[in-house]
Amino acid sequence: MQHLSNKVTDLSYLIAISKGNKAFIDEMIDIFLSENPLEIELLESAIEEQDYTSIKAYAHKMKSTIPFVGLDKLIEKDLEEIEKLALQKKQLETITQLFAEIKKTCLLAAQELSAT
Repeated sequence: MQHLSNKVTDLSYLIAISKGNKAFIDEMIDIFLSENPLEIELLESAIEEQDYTSIKAYAHKMKSTIPFVGLDKLIEKDLEEIEKLALQKKQLETITQLFAEIKKTCLLAAQELSAT
């Protein structure tokens, strides 16, 4: 499955590790669709509260779930940057800007995956 430029998701990794097992693929997509909105919400709250420890933790946790639907290619660097800035406890404005892109990408991914 080629990654189309107008799509944010890419299931090729998921298809590869599941050896094309549709039930497994569907289950992983369901897990992403249920967990990702919560991860976004937790990260957003941590940013609003300027809780740098939680910002770092939630950004780090998101990095483990996004590869399954190909989002690591689009937002992993942003999550790593958020982690780095949170560790330094600075540049909240930059963190907020990076998060806005991550949230937008995740919402698009959820729409795409819900439609499949």
